[in-house]
Amino acid sequence: MKTQLAVVGVALSSLLGACTGDSPVEDGQNDEFLTEDAKADAFGVEDWSPDGAAVLKVVSNFSKTKLEDEVGLSARVAKSIVTHRATLTGGEYHDLAELDAAGYVGVTVFKRLLRYAADEKLFKTAIRIPLVVEGDNNNVSITSYNTKAHSVGLTGFARYTFVDRTTDYSAKAASYQTRLEELATRAHITVGEIKMYASTVSEYAVGSNKPCYIGDPLEVVDVPGAQGDGLMGDMYSQWGWRYQTKKWIYDDQDEAEMNFGDAWTNWSKTSKSVLIESTNTDDGGDPEDDIIGPCR
Repeated sequence: MKTQLAVVGVALSSLLGACTGDSPVEDGQNDEFLTEDAKADAFGVEDWSPDGAAVLKVVSNFSKTKLEDEVGLSARVAKSIVTHRATLTGGEYHDLAELDAAGYVGVTVFKRLLRYAADEKLFKTAIRIPLVVEGDNNNVSITSYNTKAHSVGLTGFARYTFVDRTTDYSAKAASYQTRLEELATRAHITVGEIKMYASTVSEYAVGSNKPCYIGDPLEVVDVPGAQGDGLMGDMYSQWGWRYQTKKWIYDDQDEAEMNFGDAWTNWSKTSKSVLIESTNTDDGGDPEDDIIGPCR
C-alpha cells in the first residue's frame, strides 16, 4: 500500500531531468512520490500550484498513446494511469495523492510529468510570493495566525500564493485581508496589513520563505513588470535583467551598467536565478539588485 502524505524534496537538477526523446520511464509497482517524512511543500508542487494542477490535467486527459508518445512514459505506466483514472470520481485525477496511488508511478515518473508540463508551457510562468503581514515592529508570515484561526474554527492560511503577469494581486491581497479581519473579530486580536507595493520582489521574503519562480526564466521579469501598483509600487521600473548568458538593458545604454550593483558585475553565467535591476523612486535612480531563484 502506498502512503500519500507529502512530496519528496529533490534538487532542481534531478527533479526536472530530461523529457521526451529519452527512453520511456517507469517506477516500481509500489513506488511513491509522496512520503511520510517529507514536508508537504518540500519543493512546492501541490495540487493547487500551477505546475501541480497542470500535471493533474495531463494525467486526467491524455490517452495511453499520448502519455507514451508525447510525455515519454512506458506502456505499463501509461496503462496504469489510464486504468486507475477510470476508477476515480468523474474519471479524472483530483489531487496528487490519487496519482501517487496509481501503480508504477513514483519519483521518476512524476519528474517526467513535471518536465513535460514545463517544456510544453502548460502553465504560466509565475513567482511564488510569500504571504507577509506587516506589523508595527516587524513583518511575519501569515501562517503565524494559523493557531488562532484554528482555535476559532477558521481555515488556516497557506504560506504563499502564485502570481503571474495577469494575476490581480490587489484583489488577492484584499481577499486575505478580509480573512484576517474576520479572524481579528472572532479571536479578539489585532492583525496587520497584507504586504503590497514593494520596491523589489525580494522584499516579500520572510524568514527562510523567499520568492521564487516556476516556468520559463526568460519570462520571470515580465511578472513584476506587469504588477505595478499592486505587487510592486506604482513607480516600479526595470533597468536591466540577467539570466545566465542573456541580458537586457533599457535602451541598450551601456553606461547604465555602471550604476548597477555587484551582483550584476559578478553575475554567474551558470546561475539558475534571474537578476533584475529595478527602482521604485521618483527619479528612477539607484537601481537595486533583485535576485529571484527557481522554486524547483
